[in-house]
Amino acid sequence: MSTADDQGQTDGSPGAPPGDGAPAEQPGYGPRQEDEVSLLDILLVLARHKTLIVRTVLVFTLLGVTYALLAPEEFTSEARVVREAQQESGGLPSGIPSGALSGLGISLGGASSGLTPAAYPDVLQSREVRLAVVRDTFRFPDAERPMTFVDYVNRPPGTLSQVMKYTLWLPWTLKGMLGRAISGSPAPAGTTDAGVPRIPSEEEDKALKSISGKISASVDEETGLMTISVTAGGPQLASDLAGSFLDHFSTRVREIRTEKVRERVQFVEGRFEEAEQELEAAEERLAQFLERNQNPTTATLQFRRDRLQRQVSFKEQLYSELQGQLTQTRLDLQRRQPVVTVVEQPVPPMSRTSPQRTFIVLIALLFGSIFGIGLAFFKSFIENVEESGGEKEKIDEIRSCLMPGQLKTKRS
Repeated sequence: MSTADDQGQTDGSPGAPPGDGAPAEQPGYGPRQEDEVSLLDILLVLARHKTLIVRTVLVFTLLGVTYALLAPEEFTSEARVVREAQQESGGLPSGIPSGALSGLGISLGGASSGLTPAAYPDVLQSREVRLAVVRDTFRFPDAERPMTFVDYVNRPPGTLSQVMKYTLWLPWTLKGMLGRAISGSPAPAGTTDAGVPRIPSEEEDKALKSISGKISASVDEETGLMTISVTAGGPQLASDLAGSFLDHFSTRVREIRTEKVRERVQFVEGRFEEAEQELEAAEERLAQFLERNQNPTTATLQFRRDRLQRQVSFKEQLYSELQGQLTQTRLDLQRRQPVVTVVEQPVPPMSRTSPQRTFIVLIALLFGSIFGIGLAFFKSFIENVEESGGEKEKIDEIRSCLMPGQLKTKRS
C-alpha cells in the first residue's frame, strides 16, 4: 500500500518533485509553450522552400527591370520668380516729392495690392493660364511637326493604345463612356466679341486636365521666391512648357494687379474726351457770340456773354481736373506693371527625373523577397495542417464549401 501511495503521490500529487518528464501544467506558469517558433524552425522553413523564394524574387525582379526599361523617360525643368518690392507710398524716381505735383492735381500715393506671393501657385494653375499654355505651339519628341498642346493630346491613338484601351483599360473606358452618357454633351465653346473663347471646347478641356499633372509650384514663405517645376517627356519640351507657363503667369498677374487701375484709366479717359469736346463747344459758342457782338451794350447781351464765359470757365476747370486724374491713373498703372521678376529662367535639364531604374529594381527585389518568404511560410503552414487529422478535416470542409465539385471528383 505504501508503495502504491508513494507511486500515486509521485505521479499525481501536485507537490511531487519533478521527475524525468515535465508536467503538462504548472501553477503560475500556465501550459507549456510547445508552439513556440525558434530561429531554427524559421531557418528550416526557408531552407525547405528556398526554390520557391528564389523563383518569386526572380519573377518580381524581372517585372521591375521590364518596367524600368519600358517606362517613358520624364524630365523636369524649373524656373524661379519673385514679386518685386513695391513702394507703397508714392514718390518720383528722381527724388522729387509728390507734393511738387499737387498743384497739377496729381497724387502719387500708392495702394497695396491684394495679390500676395502665397496666391501665386493658384494663379499659375488657374484655368486662364493653363488655357493660354495649351494653345501655344511646341515641338514634341514623338511628333513629326510642331503643334499645339491641344492637338497633341487629341491625336488619333495608335494601334497599341487602342488595344490597351479595350483590353487592360476596359473598365476605365466603360466608366468614361458612362460618365459622358450621364452628363450629356459638353457646353459649346462660346466666344466673346473679341473672338476669345469663353468656354473651353471638349478638346481643350482634355488638354487642360492633361497639363495639370505636369506643373507644380512652391513658395518660400520667408523670401517670397516661387519655384515653378514642369515635367515633360523631353528636356527641350519641359523647358518650353516652363517658359510658356512663366510668360502667361506674368501676364496674368499683371492683369490681376492692374485690372482696377485699367478700368479707372478707361473711365477717366472717356470723361476727359467728353470734357474736351464740351470745352471746345463752349469756346466755339463764345467765339461766335463775340464775333457777332463785339461791343455788347444792352444788358441782355452782357448777361449772355457772362453766361457763356462762365460755361467756358467751368469746362476749363473740369478739363484741367480730369487731365490731372488721367495723368495720375496712368502713372499708377505704369508703376504697377513690373510685379514679377524672373530670378532663374527655365533651361533644358541635363538628366531625367524618372524612371529611377535602380530604385525600381531594388523595390521589386524587396517586395519579391517579402512575398516569397510569405509564400514559404504559408506553404509550410498548409503542409503542417494537412498532417494533423483534425485540422485536415477542417481543410476538407473549407474546400467542400468553396469547391464542392472538385472535392467530389477527388474523392471518387
